[in-house]
Amino acid sequence: ATSVAWGPWAEGGMAVDGALEDRLRRGGMAAMTPELAVMALQQALDLQETHLAIADLDWERFVPSYTAVRASRLLDEMPEARRILEAATAGGASAQFETGGSELRERLAGLPEAEQERALLDLVTTQVAVVLGFPSVESVESQRAFRELGFDSLTAVELRNRLDAATGLRLPATIVFDHPTPVALARRLRTDVVQDGVSAAAPILGELDRIEAAMATISADDVDRPRITTRLQTLLLKWGEAEQDSRNSGKKAVSDKIQSATSDEIFDFIDKELGIS
Repeated sequence: ATSVAWGPWAEGGMAVDGALEDRLRRGGMAAMTPELAVMALQQALDLQETHLAIADLDWERFVPSYTAVRASRLLDEMPEARRILEAATAGGASAQFETGGSELRERLAGLPEAEQERALLDLVTTQVAVVLGFPSVESVESQRAFRELGFDSLTAVELRNRLDAATGLRLPATIVFDHPTPVALARRLRTDVVQDGVSAAAPILGELDRIEAAMATISADDVDRPRITTRLQTLLLKWGEAEQDSRNSGKKAVSDKIQSATSDEIFDFIDKELGIS
């Protein structure tokens, strides 16, 4: 006897409905035509297979979706799946993720927090509309739960993958269910993308990039070049003086502390601050 686990069929009989078929296809499993399914069954009978699964899989899409939440020992035995899993493990973060979020970070750098959240909410709702097949981004209610919008495990993974590509992050497969609305997810993305506490210098660095680009257009014999040079040197001098003042202030504070300290406090300072015991 032959036992077959069938994937979805197209057309009549064992066919799935249109919405489910579209969802399965996004997860890497296409509905088979009856002719293709019967042909595969005939091959299995000819080879006297007794237990098998027959499905039309796009491995590049199916493997990441199927293993997003947990690893599968079943796929380890399949050469097509193993190749994809090994490539993902060996490659680490791909070039897409190394550079994927740079443009987004630059765009957010000069914006206030509220506008950063708005930009990221636009990103989330745009991708939600694409994943769920909505006619426009206006169809996505930003305060409505993802489950109510129509998300399941497959579409959650697809949204995660799209956001990974757009932000350069490595988000968990459960991100949609950990942050249940588009607004909540946008706030989470802002924390990860902007990195609060590190982003204060980002607007300055962005301005310096623009100044550098503008300076590249100034010819060596331009009459304004000496004025620009003087301004830059003055700015750099002030920057260095401020940094030196900060260092001197720190040194003076330590000096004052030592001047007024007891012997026990000095030994304690040496032990804790300088690592000498």
